[in-house]
Amino acid sequence: MRVRTQLSLAFLLLAVVPLAGIILYSYSASARAFREAVQAEAQGLVDEVGERMAGIRDDLEILAGKLASPHLGTLLRTDEATVSRAAAAYVEMTRRLEGMEDLVDLVELRSLEDGTEPVLVHPSPTLAQALDKLLTYSRRGPDSGITFDYLLATLAKGVRRYSDLSPTELQALAVSDARTIDLLGSEVASEFRYAGRKQGELKLRIVPSAVLELVLSGTSGDQGEVTYVRDREGEVYADNPEHQTLAETFFPADTGQSPGDDLAPQAIATDEWAVAETRDAETGLTFGIARPIRSELQGIQRTAVRNFSYGLGIVVLAMVGIWLLSGRMTRTLRRLTWGAEMMASGDLTTRIAVHTRDEFGQLAETMNRMALQLSENQERLLREEGLRRQQEVHRRLLEAENERQTRELEEARTFQLSLLPRTLPEHPELDIAVFMRTATEVGGDYYDFFPGSNGALTTAIGDAAGHGMRAGTMVTVVKGLFTARAGEMDLPQLLEEAAHAIKQMNLRRMNMAVSLVRYAQGRLTISAAGMPPALLYRDKTRQLEEVTLEGLPLGGLAQSTYRQWDTTLAAGDTLLLMTDGFPELLNGDDDPLGYPRVHDLFESCASRDPEEIISELSAAADQWTNGQPPADDITFVVMKARSTLRARRKSLTPG
Repeated sequence: MRVRTQLSLAFLLLAVVPLAGIILYSYSASARAFREAVQAEAQGLVDEVGERMAGIRDDLEILAGKLASPHLGTLLRTDEATVSRAAAAYVEMTRRLEGMEDLVDLVELRSLEDGTEPVLVHPSPTLAQALDKLLTYSRRGPDSGITFDYLLATLAKGVRRYSDLSPTELQALAVSDARTIDLLGSEVASEFRYAGRKQGELKLRIVPSAVLELVLSGTSGDQGEVTYVRDREGEVYADNPEHQTLAETFFPADTGQSPGDDLAPQAIATDEWAVAETRDAETGLTFGIARPIRSELQGIQRTAVRNFSYGLGIVVLAMVGIWLLSGRMTRTLRRLTWGAEMMASGDLTTRIAVHTRDEFGQLAETMNRMALQLSENQERLLREEGLRRQQEVHRRLLEAENERQTRELEEARTFQLSLLPRTLPEHPELDIAVFMRTATEVGGDYYDFFPGSNGALTTAIGDAAGHGMRAGTMVTVVKGLFTARAGEMDLPQLLEEAAHAIKQMNLRRMNMAVSLVRYAQGRLTISAAGMPPALLYRDKTRQLEEVTLEGLPLGGLAQSTYRQWDTTLAAGDTLLLMTDGFPELLNGDDDPLGYPRVHDLFESCASRDPEEIISELSAAADQWTNGQPPADDITFVVMKARSTLRARRKSLTPG
């Protein structure tokens, strides 16, 4: 067989067979990887649906707790003396339900003691606005024209007793109760006390279809997903009839377990759909998401066929080229002469293609080997020189990048420090000292002082979530809010307004815990949003008080409420404010310092000056961590009430 034919057959065998194998393997691997990716993505989406359902259930329970007010008792038994308070309670309830009207249809109130007939309250913003105006007019006096009967008739539009309901309405309420339990696992209720010591219960009657619509609407449908919910009886719910009909065609395996069992997510794969399901053990609801995959699989198949066709065409063209080029192999001598001349001229990349076994073939092989060795030596030298230059350039680029990052971090740190007070405020009745140690270049702790025009001093200490630039951003926002309004309103109101403003900025998951302290003429007021307890040492009794105030950090919810704690500050009393970085310090055994140790440390040095107290606490932190840097920022603010004589001397000091 001629050499020319042998080369052509060998090329055909070595090209077409591997090409077919690669195309088939690529198609199989791509289809499998696509199915796995779609299945994983669908499972992630269905887990999000389940989490969204749990979040809505938690929000409704929190809402029920907020609505459970003692004033609601006036709605159970309304008479001429209580009709105004009942109307005000209706207005307050409706306002607290703002933003949840689509989910909550009715609010049921019932007495748990005296047998008073239950009532159903229909929250209507329009009716609440009308009642609010009537209450405003009625406060102007007897000549306002707002009578008891008129006010009671207006209130009755939103408050109905069970005896006023038709059998059809009572049956609808029973069905709604059953649907609520199927959907949420239990009724959403909260107990409250009214009229002294009477016990009452508030129950939210939700709109199941609205809850399902809210849960299902949060899933993106840009890729044809079908989101559905199946209850314990097997009934399917979806966001439209077409999706509901399609979802009923998916047949997951029947586990035979009760809703209370701990069930793992299920996945059902078909030729046309990738379906992922997860079951809520508490409610028995099954959440599912299906993604269409038929068109994508067909696209992968078409791509594989097209690639094989293109590859086969390239092979044919290559074979034509080889057939034409192989004809030159017989002109060995001319190639040898040409190759020798090229090598002599310095072109070491020249290769002589001679496949014969005679003297010319051996000579061509020797010349090719010599040229190859010379070329490799030359390339090695060039590579070594190029590598050396590349390493030098890379080193210089790294130095420039490190210098840039260091400069940016220093600028960020300088900016954050500029947000903190440069000097401590001078107050005739207080000695003040502060301490801050950041865990990174840009920390998340914050403290500030806001002297008032009436001699009051408002102190703020905060801890933003995380470290770095995100925490620095939150510190900037909070300082701006407090600087503008710190001296104008009460502390809980200031925290509520700041929480609402930060939530409106849509800073995502950024939040900040804050404590506010106001001192004025011997009175101390404390309000907190998610901060560790404040510690107050009474010099006269040598006792330590822990002031714990519950409240969500700023940025958690737009509508947050906060409390305040008031007391009198006597001479020698010392207040310690701190961030959680101090009690959460870890030693070499990962053991936290803890609040009991913090209490003991502060109590042992609380009788000293503020600067000495901070020195003791800082030294204790270093000893606990054995000199290692902390994992979180640490900030202290210490305030000690001066004695009367000392305060008077301070006020007489020049400057």
